[in-house]
Amino acid sequence: MDYMALKHTHVMFAVLSIILFYTRAISRLASGKLAANKGVFIASHSVDTVLLISAVSLAVMASLNPAQQPWLMEKIVLVIAYIALGFVIAKSTTKAKQVGALVMATVTLLAVGYLASAKNALIL
Repeated sequence: MDYMALKHTHVMFAVLSIILFYTRAISRLASGKLAANKGVFIASHSVDTVLLISAVSLAVMASLNPAQQPWLMEKIVLVIAYIALGFVIAKSTTKAKQVGALVMATVTLLAVGYLASAKNALIL
């Protein structure tokens, strides 16, 4: 697969991942029935797996090393934080914690999007 096709695949799966993330998060805030649906669970994890594989493949194809590219290191750290916030949303017993984690996840996603498009580090 050429670089541009892989990049488009990565972006498409990033969008699908975000849609599924918000679907599950909003469902948890409401009844939780959709979030508990096995099909949604499997789809979410399948999409995230393809997203991760495409991300690693892009980095390898472009010879990007996170230790040498501060924006990429920040993006990786923020994606890990985003995943952790997803766990907080899923495991929290109070709506306040779930909403707080959802707001922080949204800010994290915006920062990831900025880093992906601008390729300028925010902190490092």
